[in-house]
Amino acid sequence: MKRSRILYITSFIILVLLLIFNLIMLFCINGMREESVGGGVQLDPNAQDSRPGGSESVPGPTIKGFSSLTIPADEETIAIDLYNPVENAGLYYLTFELRLPDDSEQGYEVLFKTGHLAPGKHIYQVTLSHGLQAGEYETYLLVQPYRMKDVSPTNNVSARVKLTVK
Repeated sequence: MKRSRILYITSFIILVLLLIFNLIMLFCINGMREESVGGGVQLDPNAQDSRPGGSESVPGPTIKGFSSLTIPADEETIAIDLYNPVENAGLYYLTFELRLPDDSEQGYEVLFKTGHLAPGKHIYQVTLSHGLQAGEYETYLLVQPYRMKDVSPTNNVSARVKLTVK
């Protein structure tokens, strides 16, 4: 009788500890969700889960491996598909910045910059700082990851992009 009571109490304690552990894990997982963003992170309000209408194809400009981009001449608002892969869930926000080299002190002009994109989110439209005349431009797309835990920047990627303006 005494042995079964000890077994019952031990089982009860293990169940309570498992319940507490599961609750802690649930709070940790919910804390990583984008709705629970803290620390003053400003997520880009234009970010979407997927293209309206269900199509993932982008009419007009596309980026193929971040090597080329075609946009209309003298337009400030352009269609584009920039995204933060869902594989970054719980790890990184991304920002995108298109830079045009120039002779200024910093060495480049920013054509557009997005806000922070949460994993799995897309930007389908950006506004350029100004429209561009027809021609070909060598630009750079800077992709800057930020750690979600403290919103600190980590190593970035600067990819050369041939920009064709028609």
